[in-house]
Formats: sequence, C-alpha cells, structure tokens
Amino acid sequence: MRIALYNHTSEVSGAEINLLLTAAYMPQTSFVLYAPEGELLERARSQGMETIALPGYSAKLSMNPIRLLKGAAGMALAGWRFASMVKTAKPDAIHANSVRAGIMASMFRWYHQIPLAWHLHDMPPRGIIGRLIRTLAAGTTQALIAISQPVLEGMKSRTLENRLHLVHNGAILRDQDELARRYSKKEIRGELQTPMESSVLVIVGQITPWKRQEDAIHALNALLQEERDLYLWIVGEPKFRMENEIYLEQLKLLVSILHMEDRVRFTGFREDIDEICNAADMLLLCSENEPFGRVIIEAMAKGTPVVATDGGGVSDIIKHGVSGLLYPAKDVEALAASIGSVLDDRKLRTSLSIHGRQRIEDFFSIEGAAEKLERVYAGIAGTHQRTGVNAKPVERARGIAK
Repeated sequence: MRIALYNHTSEVSGAEINLLLTAAYMPQTSFVLYAPEGELLERARSQGMETIALPGYSAKLSMNPIRLLKGAAGMALAGWRFASMVKTAKPDAIHANSVRAGIMASMFRWYHQIPLAWHLHDMPPRGIIGRLIRTLAAGTTQALIAISQPVLEGMKSRTLENRLHLVHNGAILRDQDELARRYSKKEIRGELQTPMESSVLVIVGQITPWKRQEDAIHALNALLQEERDLYLWIVGEPKFRMENEIYLEQLKLLVSILHMEDRVRFTGFREDIDEICNAADMLLLCSENEPFGRVIIEAMAKGTPVVATDGGGVSDIIKHGVSGLLYPAKDVEALAASIGSVLDDRKLRTSLSIHGRQRIEDFFSIEGAAEKLERVYAGIAGTHQRTGVNAKPVERARGIAK
C-alpha cells in the first residue's frame, strides 16, 4: 500500500513523533509525508521517508465570526493545495495526523476521492464545534483512529460508530542493559548538576497550563519539607501559543518564590527521553484529561516507575497499584503522598518497574501499534468512492483494564 501522510504543521510534538516512529515499523507500506517545510520534514527525510513540502495554515478555534471565517478560508486554501497534489499522486489512502489536518483533507474529499482516515490525538471538542466536526467526519471519512478509549468515546455518534478504531500508541522495547542505564545516569545527572545519590523526579511534555507542571513543583516543595533529598527535572518547551511562553515564566517564578532553584532543572526540549528515564527514579504526569500520555509508555518500557493523573487515556495504560500509581488531577497532596510511597517502599518500586514493563510488552508495543494501523489502512484502501463504508473496526485490545 502507498499511504499519504498529512500533517498541517511543521512543529514536532507527541503526535508527530508517534507518526514517524510507527511508520518506521511498517516496512510493507510506503509513505509520502505532506507537511509544511520545517522540523517534521527534516526528521522524516533523515529516516528515509519520501516528503513533499506544501504551505500550511494554523487557525485557532474561535466563536468570533470574523476570525472563524478567516480561519476557514485559510484552511480551505491549504486543503485545496493538498487535494490537488494527492489527486495527481493517487495514493491508496490518506492518513490525516490530527483533527485539523483531517478537516483540511476532508474539505475537498469530493475532489480527490481518496479514502481518508483521521488520527485523533486529542480529546474532541464538545458543543457545537464538536457536532460540526463529527458531521464533517461522517460525510468524508472512512476511518477515525483514536489513541485511547476516552478519545474514541468523545467522537462516538450513530453515524461514526462503525468506523472508529482504537489504536494505542506504541513504545519500543529493548533488552534492559544495566550498564547502559548506569552510564545514562552518570552522564545525564552530571550534565544537569544532580548528585548521583539523590532521588530524581522527572516530568516530560510540552510546557502548557493543562500539563500542570506546577503541581510537580508544589509536590516537590512538600516533600522537601520532609527533609528528603530530591530533585525535579522539567523536560519540555512551550510551543504553539504565547500563553505557553507565559506559563513557563510563571513556573520559573514559582520555583524562585519557593527558593528551590537548586532543586529544579528546566532542561528544555530533549531528544534523549530514554536516557532521561534511565537517569531518573520516577516519572510524573500531572495533566488534566491527558488524551494518552506517550511519555508514560516510554518510561514504563525502561522500567521507570510512573505516578500519573487518573483522567483521560492514562487509565488505559496504567493499572493502579500494579503497573503504576494514579492520583486525582490537581490534588497535590495525593501526588506528594504517591511519590513518597514509591520512594519509601523498595518492594513497591521494583514491582511497579517489572509490571509496568510487562504491560507495555503485552499491550503497547510499537510492533502491535503498527500492525493495527496497517489493518486500518487495508480496510479502507478498497473503499474508493464509497464514503462511509468501512471494514470492521479494530477491537479494543484484550486485557486493557480500567
């Protein structure tokens, strides 16, 4: 099969990383990536993927009629350019890597007439915007691929139910190498000026208010009051919106107010997440309503214990008390207590590490994710000019427990 991948932005975040990683594990499928010139295309070219640069357009959802019309016009122009290109290329199917990319690809589905799948990486909007998106999807798509059960539930409707597919993101599982782990710990801790004997918490993700990095800072402060030897690494950078830049400055101010500059490290964006997980003692995820949490499966694959919020798609991944610990979002006291319980109980740490890695091996391997995506592609590739017809959806993986 030949699949056209469409991404509306050149910025690289979790959805784009997942796209390139999963594509690399489908050797029987050829891909061509359509996206604006920038970091995403550079990464794709470096792994040998065929790419085509095209102008993009990024519009924010708005209830302001003028902004809404302006945004719609810009998206329509970008969608037309893409439709013109794929009509000539004639791939077997289109994989739109977000709802926004899906909307652009859907606008001229009547023109290019190529089977279309949207990959849903975020919680679908509610209200009238959500209804409009579901209506457009119902008339133009052959498949909707959700990264977690809550994301899937957010797109459910009578007309879409039979074309919804649950395909969790996958992680790479490598043999555990204790020597490599120790080397990563020494190198990363040396770089980040963190003592080898100290315990390290790490939170990884885009710097943005809904990721709630401030909760990790407050939990650290509470634990330091107990005279614990702890450090916090905040890995990530603000992207897409000015409010995220402001939030980063607020986080740094909070650290200063709490007099914890010597205990918190802002690392910026890092490519070496595996090594970061090896060097840390625990991964935290503090997000509200996280759609999935790719970094969780990356940490669990390395055997790093995870403490995460219990909302969104996280509960698809973690079985509380077995493969990780869950706590209610915004509850800093519960977060601090969970961290303390893992730090104080060596048997629990070992159990979470072993069972966390086993859960990834059983249900969240990159090979499994790639196989499911190929089944979706195969199911829609023969639906040319038959909008709304779809193969049997990918079933929810057995054993995924709430």
